[in-house]
Amino acid sequence: MNKLNIFGFSFIRNGIKYDYPYLTSLHSLKTITKKVYLAVGASEDGTEATLNNLDFLKIFPTVWDDSLREGGLILSNQTNYILNKLRDEQKNGWGIYLQGDEVLNEEEYSLIARDIEFAHDNGFDAVSFRFLHFWQNHHQIAINKKWYPHEIRAIKLDTNIESWGDAQSFRNHTKVYYSDATIYHYGHVRKKENYQSKKEDILKLYHSPAKLKKYQTREKKLDNLTKCIPFWGHHPILMKERIESFGELYTLPKIDIVYIKGNESEYSPTIRKKINAQKVVWVDSLNRIPSNIPKSAICDLNPSFFKKLFNKPPRKMESTFAKNWTNDFYLTMCLSAKNIGLL
Repeated sequence: MNKLNIFGFSFIRNGIKYDYPYLTSLHSLKTITKKVYLAVGASEDGTEATLNNLDFLKIFPTVWDDSLREGGLILSNQTNYILNKLRDEQKNGWGIYLQGDEVLNEEEYSLIARDIEFAHDNGFDAVSFRFLHFWQNHHQIAINKKWYPHEIRAIKLDTNIESWGDAQSFRNHTKVYYSDATIYHYGHVRKKENYQSKKEDILKLYHSPAKLKKYQTREKKLDNLTKCIPFWGHHPILMKERIESFGELYTLPKIDIVYIKGNESEYSPTIRKKINAQKVVWVDSLNRIPSNIPKSAICDLNPSFFKKLFNKPPRKMESTFAKNWTNDFYLTMCLSAKNIGLL
């Protein structure tokens, strides 16, 4: 699939206890990489045993250093540990990094490989991907300023690039390519009891016991301010079983008809074919839509200025660093707002 040597790397500890979709995450790396290097922290829940038969993994057991508490430094410590193990064996090529709650979409494997190859051929040493942050369920994404719209997840191996802080990103890169491929982040969609345990314990990786209560209160306030919009796009197929185990639909039922006001040529044939409706009618004016068609079956991609004030979704996430969504993704969001899904 790839001209370049591309390897995966990640870390995990207590994946079962905290209900990480870590096996899904690792399998999403399998197709696009030659081997996945994994640091497995000593766990109390049997996580290690779930990895024994995965022949695409190269596993390195670790013991976490609890003294690296402030700022979540243990997370970048584990990331750099496994990155260095990868570099010890693979001097050239690229590495794709995922955390245990991040998943690649199989529909974007070719795009990811193509963008990494483009980056390699044009002097880039890192690739940043868009992020979708699912909040509380699999059908809404968080978009307010707290949530990063994109982040580096692929790096050239023969560089000094390293993880830092709480392993959200990498530093020492010289030139970053911004891909339109997406990382699906499921860290805030877990079984209730596991999620609560994870929320409590993750803060212990960032703050001393004396400061913990203060930051627990702060975190709760930030959670309550989370702003979301609906998402009924295509989740990775590897997530189907997990999504349905939560009692959620993987896809919405097909509807009879949808009218879309917009320029059809601005959207790819791929996305147009995936609209989950028996019939899709594109129009250049709302006046061309029969009066008996309900508003729920009408998607206006180019609303008037007044309607834009109330139009959802917005064109991008609210972060200062956010780029506009692609036309295809904006179409997905507009359809989602009408409870119209993709196949």
